Amino acid sequence: MIKVQGKSNEDDVSIKFILNNLSTMIHQGYVLEEIVSQKIFADIETMIIDSENSIFPEINWQTMIWEISANFEYRELWFAPQLWIHPKANEQYSNILHSYAFFKLTHYDKGYNYNPNEEFQVNNNRFPTSNFFRHDKGSISIQFFLNYNLLRELSYQYGDLTKEASDLRIYREMCDWNKFRKNTLKQYKKLEDKGFELEGHGTFFEIKIDVLDSELFIKEYENGKLDKSLEPIEKALKKINESFDIFDNIQNKAKKYYLDFVTAQV
Repeated sequence: MIKVQGKSNEDDVSIKFILNNLSTMIHQGYVLEEIVSQKIFADIETMIIDSENSIFPEINWQTMIWEISANFEYRELWFAPQLWIHPKANEQYSNILHSYAFFKLTHYDKGYNYNPNEEFQVNNNRFPTSNFFRHDKGSISIQFFLNYNLLRELSYQYGDLTKEASDLRIYREMCDWNKFRKNTLKQYKKLEDKGFELEGHGTFFEIKIDVLDSELFIKEYENGKLDKSLEPIEKALKKINESFDIFDNIQNKAKKYYLDFVTAQV
């Protein structure tokens, strides 16, 4: 039997088996990453909106699902209170892209080195949805971010400068922002006592999501509604809600930094 040699015996597979089942394997990959993934994120989005609006009825929460193509495609779900979103004067309405801070449900890929200067990371996992059910290739977490791109967006508005002068100014401003972000988050290490971890570069807090119960997920998926199978997500949301005042305090510092930056540009 001819095998495709991998890094370990677990990666050794029969090429005959692969080619004889190619159509089925391609279809299974499509179902997992398109149909099942879309269902998971849609139901989680609904759960977040219902949960947060019931706990904080005075706060309107905004959500956004991203479909990201970075090596291999994957999804992210961002969510934040409307109060955290900067009301841009040149927009008919503002969305989560203009928030001072936000939470995001995302994949962590074990095969990629994290880049602290990018909101979206490269994904080397062909089947990132599998991270909901097993953690051998990566994991799922909810991360708390201070919005790097909100400042970067304003920094690009230097049309009166030469490209070289503009690039240098933007670089300095982003370096200052990175220092502010890292120093600010370090002041809230107490979040680690509540189940959150400060990422190694000091750029965000995260809480890991436990794997979903596959058998329970199958039953609920076939019935058309995910409920108890999403309890690991609900558990993480509960921890976020318990520490909401802390996260709100952090975003207020980011808001002040941004507004001071805007005032200095005038």
